[in-house]
Amino acid sequence: MGSLSPDQRQLTPLTMGDMANAACMADGFDKIQKLPDPVPGCPNFRRVPGFKVYCCGQPTIAGFEAALTKVCGDTYPKDGPIIWFNLRQEPDVYVNGEPICARPPNKIGEYAELGDVTRDIAKSNEVEFLKQCEMRKNENGG
Repeated sequence: MGSLSPDQRQLTPLTMGDMANAACMADGFDKIQKLPDPVPGCPNFRRVPGFKVYCCGQPTIAGFEAALTKVCGDTYPKDGPIIWFNLRQEPDVYVNGEPICARPPNKIGEYAELGDVTRDIAKSNEVEFLKQCEMRKNENGG
């Protein structure tokens, strides 16, 4: 399912939608780290200058801990709650501590603009992607 983009030359999907046919793509890859002072498992971790606002690529489970330790020291939260936003359009699950996202099969390894993805669409896709991953795991012996 798709629609023509405003310039009429490029077909772009309206939503992620079909999780049964989605490809699984590892979020981590060689040379993902572009910034100095890497935080293990938390690619391109950085702070917005002048604010207690931080950004990163999709972290591993251990990367969440490493980022929080970098921000708050050994004991967090030191002075209040921590809010973590995931601004991805595609659903993401963790397999053995590593993030895996669902992608349209024609968008592996490249930026995938998925259109106007709402919170409800994202949540529905996430639930369905997890079901599909569980089914694939069980069908393939673990």
